[in-house]
Amino acid sequence: MNSRSFEIIEEAIAHGKWIWLEIDRNSNSLYLEFENLQLLSKAIVNKYKPVQESVYNDYRGELAIRFGENIYLSILYTDESSFDFLGLENEVLDSILNSDCKLSDADSYFYREFSKDIKGFKFQNPNYLFDLIKRYDKKKVLVELPSQKDSYDFTLSFELDNFAIIVKGDFISCFNDFESLDDEDIKRSSNEWILYYLDYLNKKGTDEEYNEDFLCENASFI
Repeated sequence: MNSRSFEIIEEAIAHGKWIWLEIDRNSNSLYLEFENLQLLSKAIVNKYKPVQESVYNDYRGELAIRFGENIYLSILYTDESSFDFLGLENEVLDSILNSDCKLSDADSYFYREFSKDIKGFKFQNPNYLFDLIKRYDKKKVLVELPSQKDSYDFTLSFELDNFAIIVKGDFISCFNDFESLDDEDIKRSSNEWILYYLDYLNKKGTDEEYNEDFLCENASFI
């Protein structure tokens, strides 16, 4: 992925949600999925319909990001409630908080679904990462494979409601509907959403208007 792809994803995730985490120790992979992004896997076709019928424009705006080869995941937090989204048993949480135990130690595979609103999201941005570290009292490493690696090629930092996440790896890729996306695909997904957004505005208040779309109503770049 090039720097422009990173910028597109950062811009598209303004109202995004983090919805699942997957850790696979056997393949040395870490997956994060997000939705409510200003990205479309395909153009929305708006055929004319009578005003009493709905014009469906449902889409998830989803994107999965995989970190691989060498993976790292840590959480910045102020209190233990920040771990609630992981749904850990008390014994497991106590072990993680009070020892060097990590999520990947007990089981080779870990998966959780949840929904957490994104407050900030940056790739390859040490200044943003440093600011997050300053604002949270505590840090816990949840995944580190292999252990104690000195540097990584890619870094993602993002903030949720009461905690922040740091992800690192030497390989990064993106998926949409389980299909791999290259740089041109990411650019195309962004362009498709912008074209839909402009059409949404153009048809608003007419017989051909779309159903109300939160992302379109709150877009701030135009």
